Amino acid sequence: MKNYKLKIFAPLLSLALAFTACDNYLDESPDDRLELDTLEKAAKVVADSYSQASYAFTDIYTDLAGPTGNPDGNGIVQTAGGNFIRIQDQQVYTWDEVDAIFQDTPTFFWDQSYEAIAHANEVLAVIDDLEGDKDFKDAIIGEALLSRAYNHFMLVNMFGLHYDGNAGSNLGIPYISSPETEFLPSYTRNTVQEVYDLVEADLLKGLSLIDDRFFSGTKKYHFTRKAGLAFASRFYLWKRDYTNCKKYSDLFLDGSPSIYVKNYDDLQGSGYNDIADKYGDPTDESNVLVMTKISNHQRRGTGYRLNNTDVNRLFANPLGARDERTSTGIWRIGTDARYLSRLREFFFRENLSSNSGTPYHIGVELKGEEVVLNRAEANLQLGDQAAALADINVLARERYNDAEFTDLAAVAAFYGAPDEATGLLALILDERAKEFWDHGLRWFDIKRYNIPVTHVLPVSEGGGTLELTANDLRKAVQIPQDAQSFGISPNPR
Repeated sequence: MKNYKLKIFAPLLSLALAFTACDNYLDESPDDRLELDTLEKAAKVVADSYSQASYAFTDIYTDLAGPTGNPDGNGIVQTAGGNFIRIQDQQVYTWDEVDAIFQDTPTFFWDQSYEAIAHANEVLAVIDDLEGDKDFKDAIIGEALLSRAYNHFMLVNMFGLHYDGNAGSNLGIPYISSPETEFLPSYTRNTVQEVYDLVEADLLKGLSLIDDRFFSGTKKYHFTRKAGLAFASRFYLWKRDYTNCKKYSDLFLDGSPSIYVKNYDDLQGSGYNDIADKYGDPTDESNVLVMTKISNHQRRGTGYRLNNTDVNRLFANPLGARDERTSTGIWRIGTDARYLSRLREFFFRENLSSNSGTPYHIGVELKGEEVVLNRAEANLQLGDQAAALADINVLARERYNDAEFTDLAAVAAFYGAPDEATGLLALILDERAKEFWDHGLRWFDIKRYNIPVTHVLPVSEGGGTLELTANDLRKAVQIPQDAQSFGISPNPR
């Protein structure tokens, strides 16, 4: 049996992170590293292959963010409604390049995702030579492959244009499939098509190997088979392979879609934290994959958010019914920012007597409602309008007190759609916006359907109206400056 020392170079990470760790690194013995000489150690390293970077901040790119303050009689917003606007908030909200490199930024997402990929690759490089139970070994390989695939998939959809007929020529991101052996290697961006092909290969092989028997507790902090199926449902929807999206959604839902939709009666609580804990509870069937996310996004007093008018508009619906998603309260901070009780902040203190540390929340990375909505969209795109409507009504019965959408002409009229099919698609995307607020998925729907976004700046922040057009190149978030310094081509502007 060979012994392997774990060495995560991850040179795609920001140089700033490397420099801040330099002094500590020099204090350590060069050989004081984890020896990957058992399957148990390999399993622990794979458990670190989940990115701690949240992409919930991408809501600020979308129509799920606004100037926060309420407009005056002339429709002009005077202030940010009491919210503190940082430079990075302004840069995200105006689709500019973001200079900040810490949590809730594109650079942090890039760095953390590639660090997670590096952990998966270290295990995959050595595991064939480790002794032990074959089923356990296969399960570790399966988890590592799913994690590697997922991190690359989210990276390419963040930093590339969406998958379409130009995927074979559009720039994607580097797909890293082996451990780094150099400190400063050069990288080439794969195309979007190449990344999707590599993700698909890892995804399918990972699904064939993953084995839930080797996870303990709720299992929801790992890629279980259910989580792998939910990932496949998302992957094929975004690839526009609707047949396979339906296939993997069917496998996940297994004939009982309603059990994967939250019942808001179960979420009622004694306060914000209690409700948010119930929302993200890993024992809830609808929460399929949960992850610790280092983030300030749950601090609603900073940045651009929705105000009361925005939230009332968001939860309007063709049924004219009360939306149960608001039954746990529409919360307020400052004078105007409104939000739901979904993200509870935790705080990791540097030591017991310290007042400094790292804020984080437990993010629901994959959820059952997404799979229901994925299948609804796939069924509609496959021409089965009745099946799409049936899926939407699985969600509607929980969200609108047992009401269902039956009058598609009324749905089309509500959205100003030219026909019933277009109206049904608008309904699906609208339900996705409501369901995934604070999850970050709205940004990718905007990219998938070339939806334009208009943002208004309050007078206190410069005023004016800005537009992200349907085919705006800024929908491919700019590659971080430090990554560009390694020779990675920037996105065109």
